[in-house]
Formats: sequence, C-alpha cells, structure tokens
Amino acid sequence: MNFVGRAEIIESIQSRIAIDQMSLCVVYGPHRSGKSYVASQLVRRHKALYLAGRMANEAIHVADMNRALEARFVPTDEQDKFEPITSLQEAFEGLFESSVNTPQTVVIDDYPSLVEAVPQFPIHLRDLLEAYQETSHLNIILMANGLEQLDGRIIGDRSLIGSYVSEYFEVKPFSLVDMKSLGLHYAKDDLRTVFAVTGGLPAYVQYFDNGESIETNIINLFFSVSGALFEETQHILHRDMKNITGANAILSGLATLERPYYVELLQASQIKSGTFTSRLNDLMAMGLVGRIQANSRGPAKYADYHFTNSMFHFWYRYVYKYWGDIVRGNGADVYQTYVKPQLKDFVEASCIAM
Repeated sequence: MNFVGRAEIIESIQSRIAIDQMSLCVVYGPHRSGKSYVASQLVRRHKALYLAGRMANEAIHVADMNRALEARFVPTDEQDKFEPITSLQEAFEGLFESSVNTPQTVVIDDYPSLVEAVPQFPIHLRDLLEAYQETSHLNIILMANGLEQLDGRIIGDRSLIGSYVSEYFEVKPFSLVDMKSLGLHYAKDDLRTVFAVTGGLPAYVQYFDNGESIETNIINLFFSVSGALFEETQHILHRDMKNITGANAILSGLATLERPYYVELLQASQIKSGTFTSRLNDLMAMGLVGRIQANSRGPAKYADYHFTNSMFHFWYRYVYKYWGDIVRGNGADVYQTYVKPQLKDFVEASCIAM
C-alpha cells in the first residue's frame, strides 16, 4: 500500500538528521495512522535504536535496549566485551556522549507510555539535552497518538523538554483524495464508503479485498466475529483505559444523537457524572471525540460533541448496537436490515465532516 504523506514526513526528518546537530522531533497521529511505518523506515534507513514505550516497566525497557546495543557492538580487540547498561538513564547518557563524535538516532515509540513506566525519564532527558545541546549530534524522535496526550509531557507549561523540540510532524489519516492512490479498484462512490467506514486510517483500509464487493468486505470485516475490525475499537480502548465500560456508554450514546451537548450526552450515557467527565476527557485526549462551541444553541457554555473518527462512529452506530446478533451469527442480516438502508447517508455525512 502507498503510505500517502508518510514519505514527506520521513524525508523532512531525514533532512533534519542531515543537519548533523542535536535535534528532538515529535511525530504524532491517531491509532493506526501509519506512525509505526514512519518509525520502521527511520530505523532501517539510519540504523536507529528503537525503544517501544509501551513496555511494562524499566527492567523490560533496559533488557530490550541491551539487546539493541549489543547487536550494534563492535569490539576493538579480543578482550573488548559488551557491558550491559542497568538503567535507561545510563543508556541515554552513553548515547549522548557517543553522539559527540558519531551521529546517533533513536526512536521512542509511544513516548507517553514510557513516561508512565519510567516517570523520572523526562527529568534525565531534560538534563542531558541541556548538558549536550552544544556538542551532541543525537537525533531523538518521540512518537505519540495526539497533542492532547503530550500536554505536560512534551508541550505546555508543565513540560520539561518542550523547549528543546525542533519540530512537530502530524501523521494524518488518508484524505478522501488520497484514497484514489491506494490501489483499490473501486468506483468513486465505493471509495467514499471505504473512507467513511475506516476513517481513512491505513491499517484499516488495507483490509479491503479488491476481489470482493464493498458490501462483502464490510460484512466480513465488521459483522463477523472473525472479522479484523469486529473488536478493533475495544482493543484500542483497552490499551489506553483501565475501565472501558464508561467509554462504551458515552460512545454508544453519542452514536444515537446528533451532535449533542454535555447534558444530553450525560443523560444518554446513563452513568454517574464523575465517571462521565473522566471518560469523556479520556476520549477527547485520545482524539476520538471532539467538541465545538455552539453559540447557535443558546448560551456559550453549550458545546457540540461529535466523533472525530468515522470508523468509531460507524462501529458504535451499527456494530456495538447489534453485537449480540452478530455473535449469534446474524451479522449479514444486521447489515442488510439496519446498515445498508442508512449507509449512503452515513457516508455522505462522514465525508462532509472529514
């Protein structure tokens, strides 16, 4: 699949690396938008170290880093042996020091998760950035899902390292125009449908089989218990939330309403106000729900809430609502009865909104 727009981001980061001075870049975008593709290309092209931020604890991070460092180790004589590091602080102290003479690149995927696992890491990183800002040739690429998730960690007044960020790069979902260049052999209206039900996210678009009709693809992907996208929303929520029951209540309520304001959505979700507020904030931080001030609806305190990811919108409107029927083997009937008659309107609204 042609990862539209990702090549430009990769080239921009490579241009910054070529400047041959210390840099700290941030790459952000929603789940499944192609950030891992960007990371893999940078690792391959620059032999960059890769640190997966979502590892469970520092010990696992250290073990992973040791394997990466040992793979790069070149002994100078027969007695020279690899000395494993014992902490991430030690690892980055070594990277900064070695980069004074030899340029280095490191990619930290899911940086917010690394901060959760190793809370002291931003302090150590800030100190090293300050100490080596004139001498280092280390290029650090931090990755995250959205700017809201970075507030206080990378950006904002509470950030320890925000002032050192050289540039931000946003990995966006495919646009409706981009869909034409992805190699899908569908008519224009069918491409609009693919765009609407996947949110334009590369990882979801690639599941569509050119050899099957749009209708068959949607049934196989969403309305079958073995479908690749049948439980995708739940996997994403489970990854970023401890308890997704409240999130499901809010998102299912949102799917039944037309851009509701706070009180309407609270009533539709039928959960306690404290839980509602926490989960709604989580969903906005994840970039799944947006809010627009709606002066036309009355006092300025009212705001419209809406899905910012049309795949989630489609899933909660049609899959979540009929989950039991699908599990019982009636997914194709659900599609024919409830989805197909409304699909054209859903696609039209999604394409306008996006």
